[in-house]
Amino acid sequence: MTSTVFKQLYRSALADSERLDEDSVLLDIGAKDGKIASALADSIGCRAIVLDIDFTEEARSCDCDLVRGDGTQIPLPDDSVDAIVSNMVFEHVPDEEALIADTARVLSDDGVFISICPNRAWPGDGHGYPLGMPWLPEAIGDRVARPYDQKYDRGDDWYREAYHPVWSITVRRELTKYFETVEYRSGDLLDLDLDASNGKQRLLETFAEPLELAFSSRLGRRLVEAVFPTPVYVSKHPKRVRRRPNG
Repeated sequence: MTSTVFKQLYRSALADSERLDEDSVLLDIGAKDGKIASALADSIGCRAIVLDIDFTEEARSCDCDLVRGDGTQIPLPDDSVDAIVSNMVFEHVPDEEALIADTARVLSDDGVFISICPNRAWPGDGHGYPLGMPWLPEAIGDRVARPYDQKYDRGDDWYREAYHPVWSITVRRELTKYFETVEYRSGDLLDLDLDASNGKQRLLETFAEPLELAFSSRLGRRLVEAVFPTPVYVSKHPKRVRRRPNG
């Protein structure tokens, strides 16, 4: 998928939150370039904050507030954000539940958290590794990863420090600990304007009809959710009693 598709998806999900306006605050966790946050904030007319441990030069030209920090310990006050987006971040965090818990802390009571991540149940991972990489034991994966990490100039420790594949069913379970409502919204991808020249988007179009059929039943949705490569979750109404302390 491309950032263009994800921007469409975020806009669609955020459109359900009628409360978002020029007084709202949007937080993007793990966006080094700030593109998605800037585009979303511009369409809503709200303030955008981008949180990451580092930023590209491109991000400095975006109309966003850049904040250096860890998504598991967000340097913002409780109840200070109205919407949070997280695009392909969970798989880079050793403890994604800590990140989810802190999003619930900083979100307002009627805030929304939209997260997209790769599903470990799918053999491809989107990081340039060979098929099946998410399923390998760490010791074997470390050896397989080295030539690819060198190819992409990621450093010798990238696999061990920044590659932590997640299962969609685990992500859902963790989200439900901290949010009253968790919706699986990968089906929204079928309603977007897809680029037929893009291989991944063309593949999605090819399987659109059987996917729509699967999404029409509860059992079909659960099966798709378990194996679909890009789970999308929209979580609302943070549970204050389930806040997890950092540290």
